[in-house]
Amino acid sequence: MFSTGLKLMVVGMLTVFLFLLLMIAFIKLIEILNRLHTQQEAERQRRPSKKPTPQEPQVPTVVLAAAIAAYEAERQQLINT
Repeated sequence: MFSTGLKLMVVGMLTVFLFLLLMIAFIKLIEILNRLHTQQEAERQRRPSKKPTPQEPQVPTVVLAAAIAAYEAERQQLINT
């Protein structure tokens, strides 16, 4: 009776120990993979990009003001008619 309980305790402790070892191994693997990915990302950021970044065309304020004024004038004509 005592030996059965002792065997059960040893099996349970070994199971937990093996699970923890497996979990540590997976964490180390993820750490290595993450380190490689981080190094590759840092290299990409250090290298200058070959393509120039596209910039949005800048519309002068005067053009926008004229467009708004024309829209409002046309709208006023529609309302008054």
